[in-house]
Amino acid sequence: MVCPAFVTTGPFATDTNPQFITSADYNNDGNIDIAVTNFSDETVSVLLGIGDGTFTPQATFASGNNPAGITSADFNEDGNIDLALTNTTDDTVSVFLGNGDGTFMARTTFSTGDNPLEVISADFNKDGNLDLAVTNTGSNNVSVLLGNGSGSFGPQTTFATGISPQGIISADFNKDGNLDLAVVNTVDNTVSILLGNGSGSFGPQTTFATGTVPLEITSADFNKDGNLDLAVTNLLDDTVSVLLGNGNGTFAPQSTFATGTFPSGVTNTDFNCDGSPDLAVTNLLDDTVSILLGDGTGSFAPQTTFATGSIPTEIISADFNNDGAPDLATTNANDNNVSVLLDDCVRPLTCSDQVLPNDPGICAATVTVTSEQCANVTITCDPDTVAVGSPTVVTCTAASALNPANTEACTFTVTVNDTEPPVFTNLSDIDVQVDNSVGTIVTYPDPVVTDNCPGVITTTCTPPSGSFFPVGSTIVTCVATDTNGNSATGTFTVNVFPFEEE
Repeated sequence: MVCPAFVTTGPFATDTNPQFITSADYNNDGNIDIAVTNFSDETVSVLLGIGDGTFTPQATFASGNNPAGITSADFNEDGNIDLALTNTTDDTVSVFLGNGDGTFMARTTFSTGDNPLEVISADFNKDGNLDLAVTNTGSNNVSVLLGNGSGSFGPQTTFATGISPQGIISADFNKDGNLDLAVVNTVDNTVSILLGNGSGSFGPQTTFATGTVPLEITSADFNKDGNLDLAVTNLLDDTVSVLLGNGNGTFAPQSTFATGTFPSGVTNTDFNCDGSPDLAVTNLLDDTVSILLGDGTGSFAPQTTFATGSIPTEIISADFNNDGAPDLATTNANDNNVSVLLDDCVRPLTCSDQVLPNDPGICAATVTVTSEQCANVTITCDPDTVAVGSPTVVTCTAASALNPANTEACTFTVTVNDTEPPVFTNLSDIDVQVDNSVGTIVTYPDPVVTDNCPGVITTTCTPPSGSFFPVGSTIVTCVATDTNGNSATGTFTVNVFPFEEE
């Protein structure tokens, strides 16, 4: 058994110094694609997914100077996914409208604050159009640009943050139905919460302490209390901070969990498919990604690490091979490529002895084992059906579709009891006419009785065949009992009619 576990594909080439990464279906073929900003080449690379965890060679599109943060969404509402990315030395955000075939129109640019770094999209003013929020590391604020639904955006409005804001996410942290912002301040060692009012404006920041030099942020309900929580990577502490939300826009003091050296990017999803969010963190100096499995209480197991390329800066999660399990992709700044890690988790398989009723119509039962596994894990049992009778030893095995050698097995006994009664198939009412007004002896055919299991079936009917039946209607009750003690009751009516002259 291995969990967490990943199978690596690629790497897949980008331009120079890839930094941030996003994913969506850019060519509308049902497969997830990747887009990457290349900081040094001033391009964005688009790698189209084939659907098996591999990607076509990159196509590049010119950006502004030193592109960094990137996000995917349909900004002009034409059904095709578009891109928005920051240009750090131009003080702009570029929007690339998608053609729906994996290509993009020439960019349009919109002004931001100084040295914009990261960008997200959401509908901050509830008008049905997607907006943008950008962290400006040089002006210590967030720019909000309201979208008009055509792919264009209005002038920025800025909201103060801490010093050198970087990571940003949006969610409803105080449950008022309006989207809020959470921004990481790398110099202040804090995260700022800006509560939205639903009109595209935000209240003054409230800050909460993180570790040293926090970089990136993600959000989920890590302790399953119905409130959104935060997870922040701390570059110099080699930790990730988890801040549990109170549901009113405030957060409890951080708890920290060890990562690799210089953690940077972070994302969350359920990698082991147990219903609790987990964390994935890139470690810049270790060339690894750390997986921290969540236990559903807001705590996380010690990290398990997996190799990436050199200097993995950022990370995203999506199902790149269409097997229903969440995968990972990292940008490797020093290798000029992207690593893709396909989820290969097989969870422990726990089995107990079973006592089963027979399946309908047969003298056996199908063996099943219930286990929380990812969609790409198949459980088979040998034997898969067990006959009625003595206990039978069964071995069930959970195996990954990606790596059949990654298995988890358990052995137990199965006892199948016959609980299905016999079945009468020919009980029909009988009409008899007599030449008197008293009755007559009636001989009726023996009932036909079948059973799911072989063996002797004992059948008795009352009154028995050959009995005297008076004029009128008499109900005959038959009871059939099989070898395993299951009984069935059936009835039919004997109607005796006196002869009447016309």
